[in-house]
Amino acid sequence: MPGLPTIGIGSKGHYVKLLQMDLNGLALNYNNFTIDGIFDSKTSNATKNFQDRFEIKSDGIVRSLTWKLLIENVKAVQKLLNSYGFHTGYPDGWFGSHTTDAVRKFQNHNGLSPTGIVDPRTRRKLFNPHPQDNIDKRPSSNDINSLQPHVAMLARRFLELTRSHNLDVKITQAFRSWDESDRLFAQGRTTPGPIVSNARGGDSYHNWGLAFDAAPVENGQISNDTQKYFTMGHLGEQLGLKWGGTFKTIVDYPHFQYTFGLNTWDLLNGITPPK
Repeated sequence: MPGLPTIGIGSKGHYVKLLQMDLNGLALNYNNFTIDGIFDSKTSNATKNFQDRFEIKSDGIVRSLTWKLLIENVKAVQKLLNSYGFHTGYPDGWFGSHTTDAVRKFQNHNGLSPTGIVDPRTRRKLFNPHPQDNIDKRPSSNDINSLQPHVAMLARRFLELTRSHNLDVKITQAFRSWDESDRLFAQGRTTPGPIVSNARGGDSYHNWGLAFDAAPVENGQISNDTQKYFTMGHLGEQLGLKWGGTFKTIVDYPHFQYTFGLNTWDLLNGITPPK
């Protein structure tokens, strides 16, 4: 945007701090960067996650388009909070203390954890206060029928295609509950184990029936044969599925998704995929 500088790793100062405040407020601070005005690798990774979400150049460098999308998203939050009576002041696109306080008040009012950041459950309540489903309460399932109908069809075609290439493949997870995603997100952050996910509950395509996990089977056991996963990935891509083996942050070989061009914020905001 005009007047805003291009910044990246090594940049310091006021605009880096504004960037960090916005990324943190939009619940993109997965790696706990410090809001200190220093553009480090953690800030870069959070920027890449934001860029990935909007399918723009994901290099961690903040240029005009990244600024524009970031500011627009914060403004949308501020305008809604103001409309509900949780005042942020003028919606300027910067996630400062007034916006943080307004988010906390909104969360307290709605029985949500008062973190002050727009996590997925907060986003859904803010943008889609009266959803027509209870998808956030559904249990996890490895049944293909728990997927969105078109994605379920693609999963069946995927299994047929892998069989035709002499691969024995099973679906290990279809729909994933929001609570399970929260537990996976906590791993390596607030609970023991390595970090395996950047998706809180509601921020995974599994939580919307738009993704499934699959694994090769050999002698009745899940195989760790990387080449088989690559073959599966290429076959899935032939069907128009996006394969987690190509992810830039946390590579996820078993993962396949079909998103209808929607990101998870779209889904949380109440936009539904076609039937």
